[in-house]
Amino acid sequence: MTSRLKLSKLLITLLLLHCTLAQEAGPALHGMWTATAGAQVFRGSWSAEISQRSPDTAQGSWTLLNDSGEVVLQGTWSAKRTGSQWQGTWRARMTQTQSFGGTWNADMTGSKGKTFADLLQRTLEKQVAGSWQTGSYGGNWWLKGLNSKNGRQ
Repeated sequence: MTSRLKLSKLLITLLLLHCTLAQEAGPALHGMWTATAGAQVFRGSWSAEISQRSPDTAQGSWTLLNDSGEVVLQGTWSAKRTGSQWQGTWRARMTQTQSFGGTWNADMTGSKGKTFADLLQRTLEKQVAGSWQTGSYGGNWWLKGLNSKNGRQ
């Protein structure tokens, strides 16, 4: 087989794979978060991708901002639903070799939302809250969604 034919087959395979993955992904959601650790308050941004095939799981990214609005830390998170509880993990990388992480949860008892996408869509109307933990440190968090069309809360 010629290298040109191999390259063509590879490109077609990659194109089909990209189309398949694009169909699985739900809408991208994003917003701002606030968290506490004792008297200290942290702020940042979050984004999420919800799989339409598995609406009880999600993953995304987050940033920690300083007082000037500059990104000082970034990381990833994931979530899954167990009953009315959303439980997840988060991770941040400080350097190439140093990272840290923890857990978070949200109790959605009484919420009409059935999926994680519902929980995040709710952030466009009002804040969603939960708690986080890493080692002996912990606190609360709040999410506020941003409207994708105009970037406003």
